[in-house]
Amino acid sequence: MDLLQLRYFQVVARLENVTRAAEELYIAQPSLSKTIARLEESVGVPLFERQGRRIRLNQFGKTFLKRVERSFRELEEGQREVADLAGLDRGSVTVGATASPQLPYIFREYLTLHPHVNFRFLQATQHLEIQERLMNGEIDLCISTQPIDQLGIHCEPLKNEEILLALPPEHRLAGRKSIQLKEVANEPFIRQTAAYGLREITDDFCQQAGFIPKIANIAFESFTPEVICSLVKAGFGNAFIPAYWWDSINTDSLVKVHIENPTCQRTIWLSWAKEHYLSMAARDFSKFIIEYFSRFNSNEQTAKCEK
Repeated sequence: MDLLQLRYFQVVARLENVTRAAEELYIAQPSLSKTIARLEESVGVPLFERQGRRIRLNQFGKTFLKRVERSFRELEEGQREVADLAGLDRGSVTVGATASPQLPYIFREYLTLHPHVNFRFLQATQHLEIQERLMNGEIDLCISTQPIDQLGIHCEPLKNEEILLALPPEHRLAGRKSIQLKEVANEPFIRQTAAYGLREITDDFCQQAGFIPKIANIAFESFTPEVICSLVKAGFGNAFIPAYWWDSINTDSLVKVHIENPTCQRTIWLSWAKEHYLSMAARDFSKFIIEYFSRFNSNEQTAKCEK
């Protein structure tokens, strides 16, 4: 049994298709099949169920795969730990996020200080997806709009962000600066797709106000801020808009109102798994993110006081 066999096993297990696995690995299919057969002989049990051209992990294979993936994670963490001995500027950081509007600016500012750090960024749509990746060690740091409430995960609140209501220009409440959410209980909403964390948060706001959001007559559900705002402009319905969106996209012809009741805001969180090795670069970057948002929140509070 060697590392190459185990790496090939990982790919076949993921794809459950020897032909596609051979193509991805750039080797001949017969060679791959022989490699898997030799691995099964070494382990002492079959790892796959074979039905014609189809191949599926059996119970032995599923158990073995967990150990193989854990072993590769240990090796990768070992490589990173050794690389740390060369200093901060040789490090790498993998960041996953469900909320990422400010990340490009954070990356840019950090890289001016440490230009040789390498970043890998993974965008996720679902909270459970990013949680699983963090716990599996696929990512070092996670930025999300929900805390990851799991044993061994450290969550650090970064920022509270107000959620506003976007109205069409001709809306009956367009002249108001703030409203009670129940005032629009019977009106249609343009919503994010259910996979996105903002949808779950805003649905909860509506429940607190005593209603279930009514979907527009033409049932648009989008995840793109520009699309949602354009649909509101066209008069198809209202939409919940995080405060940051107003500064990052064109919302000139939209009316925004504050929601007095219930309190509508979301918290941006930074999380990492305490049991997984974090490189010197990852540890330093986590501190940088916390300091960045601390400065951002302080500047934002100052701007509000000046108004």
